[in-house]
Amino acid sequence: MKKIAISILTAFLLTACGKGGNGADSYPANFSSIGDAGRVSYMMKRVAPDSLARWMVDVALGRVKDARIDTLAMATNYAYENLRGDSLENFSLEYDRYIESLPVDQKMTVYKLGGSEDMQGLGYHLGLSYLGSIRDKHLKVADVERELAAFRKACGTDTATYRRFMTGFRTVLELDSGCDVPRDIYLKYAN
Repeated sequence: MKKIAISILTAFLLTACGKGGNGADSYPANFSSIGDAGRVSYMMKRVAPDSLARWMVDVALGRVKDARIDTLAMATNYAYENLRGDSLENFSLEYDRYIESLPVDQKMTVYKLGGSEDMQGLGYHLGLSYLGSIRDKHLKVADVERELAAFRKACGTDTATYRRFMTGFRTVLELDSGCDVPRDIYLKYAN
């Protein structure tokens, strides 16, 4: 379902650029050489701020064909420095909301690329906030197992981040005491 939504969003964004969704023709010829600020500036003129936020995250994750962001932190800073008023607020809210809606492995990737999180505390932060994702998405044990397997794979050799994540996740489960989380999730992961 998420892949379909991403495909629809990508098609919409490419169409919004004015040249259709046929790959390299969707962006100007120099799009790959104008740098992150130039790419964000180009998109700022063509899409709404909330769409810009989603586009930046999707490009950073490699989901948008023929587009790239070399440094997500620089691209995000450019948007924050150049958007004003309601546009800035809409961008900021959607940027944070969209990242929070991602599966935990992709969320970690975006945080790392964006440089907005303390890398030592990233695992704890993700673990503590994961319970909210379980509630919001109504995840079951099988869903959690899939997301945690993908997260462990995304961590690669960074076992410390995975251990910190699990510590944060267990801590929040213990504090929550299984109040509104499926009991099987609590039983499996709280210990």
